[in-house]
This record gives sequence, structure tokens and C-alpha cells, in this order.
Amino acid sequence: MDMMSIAATSIVMQQQQVQQAVGVSLMRKVMDQQEMQAAAVVESLQQAIPSTVPGSHMDILA
Repeated sequence: MDMMSIAATSIVMQQQQVQQAVGVSLMRKVMDQQEMQAAAVVESLQQAIPSTVPGSHMDILA
């Protein structure tokens, strides 16, 4: 293996690591956003049903 192919392999590996880091970061942001949206949906559902109605409690942990 000559020096050029070693350098090229190193560059490709670095690029793959950067792409993976960007992908993980993007997925974390998407998951955080989905978590916030789910919490908003649960909150709006809880507010939509008056608590004085029998059977109006929703088990969100099930």
C-alpha cells in the first residue's frame, strides 16, 4: 500500500466519522422535537376532557 492510498483511506474514514456524527446529532434533534410534540398532544387531550366527567382520566403511561 503506497502513501497516497493510506492518505486517501484516512480521509474517507474521517469523512465517514463526520457523516455519522451529523446523523446522530440530527436524530437527537428529531427525537427531542417529537418528544415535545407528543407532550403537547397529551396536554391538549387532557385539557379537552373536563375532569368532572366520570371516566375522564386518561392513563398516559399504559
